Amino acid sequence: MDELFSKSIDFHDDVFRNIVSIKETADYFDDINDELKELSDLANKIENLRQKDIPKDMIARDFHYSTAIAYPFETEPYMASRYGDGTYGVWYGSLELETTIFETVFHMIRLESQIENLDEPIIRERAIYKIYCESILIDLSHQHFKHPELIANDYHHTQMIGHKFHKEGHPGLLAPSARYTGTNIVVFNPNILSNPRRFCSITYTFYPDLNEVLVENIPGKRNLKISKQHFEFQKNMSEVSNEML
Repeated sequence: MDELFSKSIDFHDDVFRNIVSIKETADYFDDINDELKELSDLANKIENLRQKDIPKDMIARDFHYSTAIAYPFETEPYMASRYGDGTYGVWYGSLELETTIFETVFHMIRLESQIENLDEPIIRERAIYKIYCESILIDLSHQHFKHPELIANDYHHTQMIGHKFHKEGHPGLLAPSARYTGTNIVVFNPNILSNPRRFCSITYTFYPDLNEVLVENIPGKRNLKISKQHFEFQKNMSEVSNEML
């Protein structure tokens, strides 16, 4: 097992975080709109300025920080996930835009497919953030060729890794995506994340009759149609590759 953790990387770059959101910017002062529209506009401008160039020791009070970074570490009880057993917070991002899309589409299809008698499309708005990460990370991004458990649907082994990292105080790791060909970042310490910036808003539409999601409004790219069969094919190809090793 020790050889699995033998490679580290001095990481300092932006990563993508993909979360449920709405397209419209929130009006924090909509309760004064009716009679004091000008004051509301001014208040929103001040709020937008406040969220820029915030000192690092004050960033925890920022709306974007709380939304894009802090939430997984402030939720009780914590959600179990690939690298989290539910006893501590884990934050997930991706190095590539496509990877964060495929990862979240997989979970949307899995969750929405569990709804009984669903016969109408379901639309979800998503917000993608760019967030700066600076830390020494353990690099597992290519280890799945020797350790297929890193991308297995059974999370037992990866949760053991996550528990080890959390207990020993490691800030995070790079991991292979189980849903795409890219790389995910797994963070156990939010202090290595900073400067959250809203990158774009995109729309997911799930069609239950097709088990397919249409992804729209991806900056600089065509709309994507991603079906459940894609992930089944991805899993089968991974199993074939592992058998050939």
